[in-house]
Amino acid sequence: MKNHSVLSPMPNLSVMSSGGGPSGGAPSGGAGEIKNVPTITVYKFGKAISVKSSDITCLEGVGNYTFVYTRHEKHLVSKCLKEVQDELSSDFLRIHKSYSINARHIASRWPDYIHLSCGKVIPIARRRIRETHEILGRMALSA
Repeated sequence: MKNHSVLSPMPNLSVMSSGGGPSGGAPSGGAGEIKNVPTITVYKFGKAISVKSSDITCLEGVGNYTFVYTRHEKHLVSKCLKEVQDELSSDFLRIHKSYSINARHIASRWPDYIHLSCGKVIPIARRRIRETHEILGRMALSA
């Protein structure tokens, strides 16, 4: 496989809005509409807090623990990455052994990494590059 030097992001990716509404920029049906959004419980200063999956930018697995990143915070959960990803929605895409990203928070994508709206740059595993770009291409076309 050739390694190309790239100066611009991959084509055919629409940049997801980072603000917008409470659902991460997706239009909602009405003012009083409440969607069943998956959440995960994290602990901050001994208090349990529910974090909506739409607020999570990425997950980073470190052994039997997972760091849950939002736009402004980082939380530690004592579950492995697969367990946390299974609890959350299908918007999460495993792109590396240690990383799963929320496709709604992609700012730009490059051949071998993803830049998220929180500023974090996530590498794509070599064996997952083709599959990742195919899935993201289909998601961008359907959006």
